Amino acid sequence: MDDRKPSSAIAPGFAREELLELLSHCEHFPLTLLLAPAGSGKSTLLAHWQASRPLGTVAYYPIQARDNEPVRFFRRLAECIRGQVEDFDISWFNPFGGDMHQAPEAVGEYLADALDRIDGGLYIVLDDLQHINQTTILDVLSTMLERLSASTRVILSSRNHPGFPLSRLKLENKLLSIDQHDLRLSAGQIQQLNAHLGGPSLSPAYVDNLMAMTEGWVAGVKVALLAYARFGTIALERFNGSQPEIVDYFGHVVLKRLSPHLREFFLSSAIFERFDGDLCDQVLERSGSALLLEDIAGRELFMLPVENQPGWYRYHALLHDFLGKRLAVEQPHSIARLNQRAAQCFRQRGEFEQALLHAQRCTDPALFHLMLEDACEQWVRIGHFADVLKWLEPLSETELFARPRLLVPMIYALTLSRRFHQARYCLDELLARASDEASVDEPTRKLLALNLELFQFDLGFVPGERWSSLLGPGVQPNVRALTLTLLSYHHLMNARLEQAIHMALEAKALLAQTGHSFLESYADLIIALCNRNAGRATSARKDVCSDYQRTERSSPAWVNRATAMVVALYEQNQLAAAQQLCEDLMAVVSSSSATEAIATVHITLSRLLYRRQSHGRAGRLLEQLSRVLQLGNYARFASQVAQESMRQAFLAGRPAALDALAQRLGIEERLAAGEWERARPYDECWERYGLAAVYWLVMRGAQPRASRILNVLAQSLRQSEMNARALVVEANLLVLGAPQLSRDEQLRALLQLVERFGIVNINRSVFDEAPGFAEAVLGLLQSGLLEVPEKYRETYAEFLVTESAAPAAVPDIASLLTGKEVEIFDCLLSGLSNTQISARTGIALSTTKWHLKNIYSKLNVSNRTEAILSVHPR
Repeated sequence: MDDRKPSSAIAPGFAREELLELLSHCEHFPLTLLLAPAGSGKSTLLAHWQASRPLGTVAYYPIQARDNEPVRFFRRLAECIRGQVEDFDISWFNPFGGDMHQAPEAVGEYLADALDRIDGGLYIVLDDLQHINQTTILDVLSTMLERLSASTRVILSSRNHPGFPLSRLKLENKLLSIDQHDLRLSAGQIQQLNAHLGGPSLSPAYVDNLMAMTEGWVAGVKVALLAYARFGTIALERFNGSQPEIVDYFGHVVLKRLSPHLREFFLSSAIFERFDGDLCDQVLERSGSALLLEDIAGRELFMLPVENQPGWYRYHALLHDFLGKRLAVEQPHSIARLNQRAAQCFRQRGEFEQALLHAQRCTDPALFHLMLEDACEQWVRIGHFADVLKWLEPLSETELFARPRLLVPMIYALTLSRRFHQARYCLDELLARASDEASVDEPTRKLLALNLELFQFDLGFVPGERWSSLLGPGVQPNVRALTLTLLSYHHLMNARLEQAIHMALEAKALLAQTGHSFLESYADLIIALCNRNAGRATSARKDVCSDYQRTERSSPAWVNRATAMVVALYEQNQLAAAQQLCEDLMAVVSSSSATEAIATVHITLSRLLYRRQSHGRAGRLLEQLSRVLQLGNYARFASQVAQESMRQAFLAGRPAALDALAQRLGIEERLAAGEWERARPYDECWERYGLAAVYWLVMRGAQPRASRILNVLAQSLRQSEMNARALVVEANLLVLGAPQLSRDEQLRALLQLVERFGIVNINRSVFDEAPGFAEAVLGLLQSGLLEVPEKYRETYAEFLVTESAAPAAVPDIASLLTGKEVEIFDCLLSGLSNTQISARTGIALSTTKWHLKNIYSKLNVSNRTEAILSVHPR
């Protein structure tokens, strides 16, 4: 998206130097407003201005009507900016529902703060802002503009005034306004445009007449000049520049001048929003449409190419509307038939959205409902729950409840979007109609109930024996697969890791066979988390990487597999790659993403940001996650947030912050109640809050009491399968007890710990969650009593190398990087931006970014600066 230029209303070669000079003053104003009617040349002006800017300085966002929704708008805005500024902070973006779960003013302040931290400045272009009237979006933009500093400039292009006040910016001379008067074509520019379009020379009288009729409106002038180029002065004499007359022009000049064959094609193809040759051939029952489209596109007959879809076209909005109305007048009987064939064609292509749009326009409700059932079933399989809700929620209850095949995906989508009460209401209706002939089978009803209870009650879910019949003989494979997935997650939550892995593996195989790609990726995530908790991260790493690399980013399954990949990268101490992937995930996780994915990404990114001294943003991420967790019964995830919040406050040495957190979490009351006085069957919430209490007690100097809690936690964990958590607790216990031991006793205790858990399992989590443990391992290494693989020593060099050690040798780049990576790294050392590197090397921007991630990982650095310093140290 970052390299795209706005589409041009005027032919690309026709530049307006006076306007470009005016727009160039935008560098002196925080906000520039292009305000003019459609067809005034706003997008053309922006295209020519952007072409004059250095690469990488403009984030261009072409707004569409469907962007009038907060989550989509701010996600696309973040993507556009990150296309130019890869480390752009998007912690301000809350992707969980239209109300954003934060005051728009707060989001706007966070966004302005993130933009202010961009080095070198940036222009943000929001084109076609007239599509946005949603209050939350406008309030955020208004606050952002008020708080923005001089490093970022914003250009808004719209057909109408933005829905927020600009008076303060005007009074403070911070607004550059370019309106329809500025955009009008002058007499000289009309002559230039006419020559550019190939028309005969115009007399001054005709130019004056055209100016009077059109008032310099670009679209009207172009329509008139195109007519003049084809039909001479009579076209100008009869031309009327008001919009109804332009529409009339389409009918009486363009359409009537077409051959009967081409005229029929124009009318019939008006049923499409967008089309290519193959679609036209199938629906219009003709051949050779692809060549015909190329011919029409070359004639400038108001048919425009669709961006990023070679071979696809659309009609100019005015022409499309006109053709649709003419078709309804001339061939009303053909509309339903054409739309029916279009619906079937899009359905065969798997483009369910377009299929449903055309099915709606038919006179056959049965066809629409049949296609809707098929589409929703497919969307559930691949994880597009938002699409399910988009199409089913507008239906009346009578219409929805009368079709059980629609109720099933509706319940799944509501459940996985955390709208539990609505899901329960729909499920009760389905159960009440169990005796109906068209009702769904009993196993599916049971499965829907189990699914809802699991996600609604989390640790409180008790399946009992209700699931046994869903795994018995004769049960459909998809029901068995979904049941196994639910139960494997239930076992994971309750620390029964072996059972969870066993069921998830069987579920994964069945889900792949039945096409449930989203839940298959969910099973992958469960397996990865089980292996992590069991202390078998190394054995799972290969599968995690393989699953991640074979999944398209556009697929909802990518979120689950990318989350598993984040875990693998973080534990391997590949922190730059882990943070980049977390940032990518933050832009796409939504209310229908797995809670495991949401929590893992937020906590991991917060931890990584804290390490890089971004304490404010790290804290905001934890606060944002806490708000998300309020949507359900998520005690387990809340305990993870509590522990991480305490850990960060402990590392920062902030007693007041620790006391405030302890009060909020009720730590003193829990201690007084003896919550950690004796061991119990493993409970993650109990363990996480216990570690939070330990951090607090240590800060207060109550080490003996903290040690007692750790001993109780360790006793409980020794009886569980949670080896990774046991290692964290044991590491904290060793650090806390070290002052009471001699050096030899310390070394023996540490050596026993290494022998018990294995050196490869002493990973990033252990070093982060047991402050001071890295120093203990370093001491053991220095004593010569512990031998570790050189790769391990290199991976954790930041912990295991003394300050007095000799500086690391400058890496041999040629031996570390591939040929292509060396080429890209040379460009980076030359100071080129990502976009400039892509242009020089001839590869896509996304590929450049992927290569840079690999380079950072291989050099064990986090960003461009560290990479350069690794070769040219100060």
